[in-house]
This record gives sequence, structure tokens and C-alpha cells, in this order.
Amino acid sequence: MAYYAVEYVFTTDKRHLEIRPRHRAYLTELQKNGKLVLSGPLTSDTGGLLIFRAADEPEVQQLVAGDPYSEAGVLGEVRIAQWNPILGYLADYIGHELD
Repeated sequence: MAYYAVEYVFTTDKRHLEIRPRHRAYLTELQKNGKLVLSGPLTSDTGGLLIFRAADEPEVQQLVAGDPYSEAGVLGEVRIAQWNPILGYLADYIGHELD
């Protein structure tokens, strides 16, 4: 398994505010299934950051596609990059799983 950093950038459509409860419920299920490591909105409310645990980038793309934000079309941009946590408490926590 690998880790992926994902950045969501909202469109100017403010519907993300009404969709947010469904989005959070979806992410809660991903967390329970071990796919979501952490997530949170940017304080500017222009998007959010997420860390996924997945086999490969296509799996992350599928997880993002299933997000109510994606389904509603309120994401203007999604950036996905494989991430290798090296330092910090999260790296210490998951470091035993890294190659």
C-alpha cells in the first residue's frame, strides 16, 4: 500500500456547503475501511487536503470519484500525488508500513 496526498479545490459554486455532511459521511466510511488516513478543509474554505492509503493512483481516483463533492461537480481541480511521510508523528505512526 502507498500513501497519496490529495488536494481538492472548489469551484466558485457554494453548494459544497450543503453537500458537506454527505461528503463527511463518505469520508467517515473510507476511514473505517482504512482508506482515508486524514482529511480537513482549508481555513479559507477554498478546498481541502486528504491523505489516502491505496494500492495505486487509479484506486485513489476511484475514491475521489465516489465523493459526493465529485458527484455534485463542486470540485474545480483535484491534485493527486504519491506521498512518502518521512518525519513527524504521522511518519512515526505509519513508518512500519513503508518500504
